[in-house]
Amino acid sequence: MPIRLVVFDLDGTLTTHNSSWWRLHEVFGTHEEGQKYYDQYFAGEINYQQWADLDAGLWKGKSLAEVERIANETHLVPGARETIEELKKHSIDVAILSGGIDILANRIAARLAIDYVMVNKIHHENGALTGEVEVVVGWGGKAEEIKQVFNDFKVLPEDTAFVGDGKNDVSAFSVVGLSIAFNPEHEEVARAADIVVRGNDLRAILKHVL
Repeated sequence: MPIRLVVFDLDGTLTTHNSSWWRLHEVFGTHEEGQKYYDQYFAGEINYQQWADLDAGLWKGKSLAEVERIANETHLVPGARETIEELKKHSIDVAILSGGIDILANRIAARLAIDYVMVNKIHHENGALTGEVEVVVGWGGKAEEIKQVFNDFKVLPEDTAFVGDGKNDVSAFSVVGLSIAFNPEHEEVARAADIVVRGNDLRAILKHVL
């Protein structure tokens, strides 16, 4: 069956930055606390919702405009625009499924003319972050969350491709018809994928999808 839908991870796949959460830590000077919470989560001391709440809480009162500026300055991977355009020319739907942050993800999606984004939501009010977050996409849970994407597009899993680079993408690889590791961060990611693409240009995935 031909591929009818391609779902992309965001950070490290469509953008050159590995984590939108970590980018905010760097900009707002909260990277030390962020590293502590990161370590606590992977040590099993807190769950993902607690981790997200702690991170977002560090940014309470920070300027929404500053986050939007970061989004506008985020670098796309080479070939990202052309890849999305080519998929659409072949009547293939495109979506983003990311554990990143909506303010950044939605801006990137708009730049790439991608209409569907499933991502975590950082709350803001009166031009400032509230310190609250709605977790939509947990860490490593994309196999479950992508089911909503299938339903929304009315596409079967076997007619879907997923493109990602990180360990949190591996679960999604297991439930789609075609899994592509684009510049995988770890060999574990490469081993889990049907196709491994190493190189900076996203257009290299097209020959495997079309």
